[in-house]
Order: sequence, then structure tokens, then C-alpha cells
Amino acid sequence: MAFRGSRALLQNFNLRPSFELALRSSCLQLVLARWGLETAALMGVKGEQTSNDDERKVRAVEAITRAMYESGLDDHATTAEKTMLEKPYRCWEYEDYTYGDHWEAFGVLQWLLGRQHKVPPYHSNFDRARLFQSTGIMPADPSTVEKFVDPFMAPQTHQSLDMKQLQREIDVAEAWLWRARAQVLLGLRADLDKAERQGSAAPTGDETPAEALLRAKHIPHSLRKMAREMPKTIPIAARQARDRGLVDALEGGDFAILVEMKENTGSGSSGTNTTTVPYANLDSNHQDAIRKIAESRFLAFAWAVGKAKEWDADAVSELVSINPISSVWTS
Repeated sequence: MAFRGSRALLQNFNLRPSFELALRSSCLQLVLARWGLETAALMGVKGEQTSNDDERKVRAVEAITRAMYESGLDDHATTAEKTMLEKPYRCWEYEDYTYGDHWEAFGVLQWLLGRQHKVPPYHSNFDRARLFQSTGIMPADPSTVEKFVDPFMAPQTHQSLDMKQLQREIDVAEAWLWRARAQVLLGLRADLDKAERQGSAAPTGDETPAEALLRAKHIPHSLRKMAREMPKTIPIAARQARDRGLVDALEGGDFAILVEMKENTGSGSSGTNTTTVPYANLDSNHQDAIRKIAESRFLAFAWAVGKAKEWDADAVSELVSINPISSVWTS
């Protein structure tokens, strides 16, 4: 039986100053701009590339790196971010490309700053073009970074964010992250049971395939012993999340996911219709996509309220919740 707490166990959050959110957002925008160039180059390997294309993109990459230093963002970027921006064009490694998962964190920071009206449902993404447009930052122009950040530096700048709305969005983020992590554990029950039975029989320091997957999918070690109970726990958590308004609806005793279905109209054309399916019925690619959305937004919220001291996705992955107890288990 999962422990349930009262709302008194939720905490009053101390949001970081607006200028810190703006500086972190600006760092992310520069790295994501570079990510776009590198991803396009990676995908374009199979297509036609001209020397002029490469020369233009090399200049763009160099301009983004200069913008980081000339705007002073190098004092606020993480070591990993600076390393990525300093690498020559087309020299990124696998871990660098995974920084594209931070788009949703970027969106949350923009929402916290009042530049986005709402946080989208967890089965959909922030509009990336609108995120870039909302700051007015041109990644190759350092002056635009200053124009974005400077208004948040003024002593009289006060955050207008409703703390009740912040609490709700954190609760929603926790609920979806819990469900995403639960699905990973659900799929690895047999492997985890086997690893537990073997216990100390495994050579010291060796990592089982199940443990490697859990680490890769950012499942906190403290949750792994819950895998065996997941078939019973998920419906309980789903009802609790629905009753608290953290999810819009349930389907089959699970979080309901809105999906589009293509239909043949019979006249040679096709249309689309929407329906809901249980989270567990999604294919693994869609489950992973929702997990990454939840992880990225959770990272931004955890950092923004000081639960995470540093911007470090690996460290935050060991957090079970931002509240003292995850929102799915409070009433």
C-alpha cells in the first residue's frame, strides 16, 4: 500500500529571481540553436550538402560561441554547455545531441517568466519556433541576449506568477514523471526480480542490463524496489491523480492519452479524429517521448524552486519529487 499524505506536506516554494531564470533560459537558447545546426547536419548527411552550406553553418556556429562570451553568458552556462558550444562544427558526440531533450525545460522557464501562456499537456510539446521568438534573442547577436535579460535585472522587477498555479504545475509534472517512471519499472519487473535474487552473486561493480537501462532512463534507485507492485499501484495512482485534477481523464484505469487517428473518408481523401488510449497501451517510442517531456519539465521546475542546486539532469534524475511527497500520493 502506497503512503498517502495530506496537502500540509506540500511546501511553499521559493522561486529563483527572474534574472536567474532569464540567464538560464538564454544559455539554453544558445545551446539549442547550436543543437539545431548540428542535428540538421547529422540528418543531412544522407542528402545533398554543398561547400557553401558548410561554410555558412561554420560561421553561424562560431557566431553563437562568440555570443556566449560577448554577452557574459559564459559565467552562467554549465561546463557541459560551454564545452558543447566550443566544439568545432560537426564534432558533437552522442551525449551532446541528447541536449535536445531540454526543449521542454526551456519552455517551462519561458512560462515562469511570463513569455508562454500555458504549459502544454504532457503528450504534446511546446512550440519550438514560438519559444525562440518569445525571447527576441538572435543567437548570433549578443546584444539581443542583453535586451532580453536586462529588464529582469531591474530591482523593481517582481514576479507576477501565481504561486498556486506554480504549485499546480509542479504537481502535474510530478504526476506525469511518476507515471513515466512506473512504465519503465513495469517493463523490467522480471529482470529486476532476477537481479535481486542473484544479489551478491554478481561480480562487484558489474551492472546488469536491467540496471543499465534504469540508469539510462533516469529511474531513481529508491523507486526500483516498487517494480513488483506496479500493476496494482498504477491504477491507484491514476485515480488519485484524476481526483486531484492532475490528469484530465482516465482510460482503462490508467492516465488517458489523447491521440490522433487517421480515417479514410471514402472519397479518396483522409481525415483525422481523436481518441484516448491508456498510457500503458502506447508503443515504446511514444512512452519514451512522454517520459522525456516529463523529465525535462521536472528538471526546470526543480531547478527554478531551488530543489536542484545545479542545472544537472543526471543529478535531478535521482529526485523522486519536488514536494516532500510526490503529488500522486497526497490528498
